[in-house]
This record gives sequence, structure tokens and C-alpha cells, in this order.
Amino acid sequence: MYSRQLVLALFSVLSFLPLGLSATLPFGHYGPEGTVLFLNGFHFVSGHSDWEISANHYCVIIADDTLQCAVYNTATTPARLAGIEYIITTDAFETLDYEERQLWHSHVYEITSGFLIEPGLPSSVDHTIMKDVLVGTYGKTFHTWRYDQQNSSYPIGIPELVMGYTGDAQITPDFVTKRDDLFGVNTTEIRESRCDIPTPPVIAGADSWKYGFVLSLGLVNQTSSTDFPPQGEQAVLTH
Repeated sequence: MYSRQLVLALFSVLSFLPLGLSATLPFGHYGPEGTVLFLNGFHFVSGHSDWEISANHYCVIIADDTLQCAVYNTATTPARLAGIEYIITTDAFETLDYEERQLWHSHVYEITSGFLIEPGLPSSVDHTIMKDVLVGTYGKTFHTWRYDQQNSSYPIGIPELVMGYTGDAQITPDFVTKRDDLFGVNTTEIRESRCDIPTPPVIAGADSWKYGFVLSLGLVNQTSSTDFPPQGEQAVLTH
């Protein structure tokens, strides 16, 4: 899906992308130099709706139905690698069991609200990508540089799951204004420009925070053999 629609949407406008890509660069190339989308959006930490994050996403295509994005926090200088977001299509999300789905958030409101933006791209290109590529997608995002440690010199603590906003009055308006000032955009105008984008229904199981679930990671300490290779039956990884 991405390899077809995203290529059609972006092929003629690669010069607008933040890393100066050329049309000769193959889509799906791994690493920062393979970025085909630069996005900014808002996250909040699971269980902490007041922990608001403005996040830059540098995304590459790794499969027809999957984007992989390196996420940076805009609140620190230098910008720190905060975590990773995987973005998949509706069809891919529907294959997940319900235990897995609770780790994912929807993107419908992020797009129709104007919260998710593509700084530097013409509005017509932005509209095409949001409408034809991203509006029906789902994201799974973990931040390895915790919100409560963002001013630390090192990424202290256990990674945390972050979620996306799904409705009005969930985020502090001043926080949106600061993001707009940073990129020279107007979220209200972007929202109005996207009013014609159809809004697909959110598949059951996504946005688990709406059901009152707080999902967090923890360390599990176990003992095992210290031999190399360890003794006993070994798991075999398959591709």
C-alpha cells in the first residue's frame, strides 16, 4: 500500500523533503537517508495525559503496509532520539489479536484535527498524503527517553508506551500554539483544509487508554545459565 500510494504522492515533490532526497533514491532504503516522510505530531504517555510531547518523526517504508519512524523530542537541545513509532495500515491492524491491539493508537483524529503535520510540504501534497495514505493507519510508539527524564544527561529508566489524541479538549491549547510557532504553521487552518477527508471508523481494540487501561513496561528478573552457548534446548529464529 505505502509503496504504491506514497510513491505517487511524493515522487514529484522529493525536493521538499527535509533531508534533501533525490528521485533516484530507492524508496524503502533503511536509515535516515531513506526518509520519505517528515512528520510532527503530539503524543502523551500512557497513564499520564498531562505529559504532552511534540515529536518529530522521520519515516521510511519497510513494507507495503508498514512505515518505521525515528522519533525525536522537540523540547530539548540538541533534539534527543526519543523512541520509535511503527505505522501500519487498517488491513494490517485487523490481523492483530486484541492483546496486541491495545498497544496501538489510531491516527484519524490526529489528521482531521490538524495535529499531525508535514512541515515544509505544500498544502496540496500534505492533503494527498493525509487522505490517501495516513488517515486510516495505526501507530505503535515506545519512547526510550522517558518524559520524566527528558532533562537528564542519559536515557534513564524503563521505556514507556505513548498514545495519541482522539478528540477535542484533550491537549493544552498553549502546547499546540508553541508547536505552531516552532514550525510557522496554523493548526486551525490545517484542520479546516482537511475537513473533506473521509474519517474511517476506528477498529476495536485501538486507543486502549479510552477504556481506562494504563499500559507500562517493567523489568522481570530471572536466572539462567551463564554458559556460552547456554545448555539445553535453544530457540531457533526463523525468517
